Amino acid sequence: HCMPLFKFNCIFFILLAVVTLLAHFHIERFQSTGAELLTTSWSTRTSGKSQIDISKDFIRISSNDPKMVTSAFQYLQQVPYGQLAMFSAEIKSHNVIKGAHPWNTARIAITQKIDGIHDQYLPLAIQSVIGTNEWKTYQEHFYIPPDAKIVRFSVELHHATGSLEIRNWRLYPVIQLTLYSWSRDIILYAWGGFFMILIGSCFYTQQKKILLRFLLISFFAAIVIGVSLPGDIKTFIFENIDIQIDNANPLFSPISALPWDLSKVGHFVFFLGFGLVLRLTASNTSTWKVLTIIIMMACGTELVQIYVDGRTPLVSDVLIDTMGGTLGVFFARIAYPFNLKYWNHI
Repeated sequence: HCMPLFKFNCIFFILLAVVTLLAHFHIERFQSTGAELLTTSWSTRTSGKSQIDISKDFIRISSNDPKMVTSAFQYLQQVPYGQLAMFSAEIKSHNVIKGAHPWNTARIAITQKIDGIHDQYLPLAIQSVIGTNEWKTYQEHFYIPPDAKIVRFSVELHHATGSLEIRNWRLYPVIQLTLYSWSRDIILYAWGGFFMILIGSCFYTQQKKILLRFLLISFFAAIVIGVSLPGDIKTFIFENIDIQIDNANPLFSPISALPWDLSKVGHFVFFLGFGLVLRLTASNTSTWKVLTIIIMMACGTELVQIYVDGRTPLVSDVLIDTMGGTLGVFFARIAYPFNLKYWNHI
């Protein structure tokens, strides 16, 4: 039988998806352990081409000078060293044009000062926005190291132009609840088991060539690794890829200037490869079963990101993954009469 566990996988997926969503909406993750860390006392940094408006619960900064950093900031007086902290706020931007580097954006940053280096700070948490965006609520938790000397909170246009508005901000110490930790671990182990059974069942097919199996596992591993990367590591990797593209050759500069998100391109490319190899491997399996597996992978990997720090499950990513996988299946179908003879000789 081809893919004998197909029905089991479908039932397992539906149950896991339901449990994951119920846990996400009904199990609280954090509990506040202290008072608000931000005060009403702000310092500002402006130039002749920038402006900052501050009221009790609203800040607006704007700038037309891409060579300057325009910011409203304050140093935290009551720092919960060695603890978790939660930041949340509503953020709106208008016509924010980023500067020469990926980090030259409108952003909210919580940073710690580096010992012995004048005015140099390492990020603890950053929310960046570009372009024009209506009011949206952002929330992020982060760890404050016990050896952090000075912690600064800033709202800034970092060598970028446009305007950034922030309101209803909160920054306070929290602890992670035990019930959440248990439910997260159980759900993640269950998803890991599901993915292993799913990819393992793909080997019960007519096409048993070692190269195809190796490629299938490789694309599967790449997708899983991409999903499990925390948000800050993912951002660091793609920022460095942007920099390498910029520095590699002047011919590549038009590529980096295109309004695409490299992470979305990665989603599409890896699922295209996964769909292509899966279709070639499962050549005796109906197309609808192959597409169902791709959809379960796309939805499952997004649901897992509920429990990966700094990552957010997005319907748009599910659509991109599904489109990439479907295109891969289409390519495999077109090339099948030609590649069948090729694979039989490998």
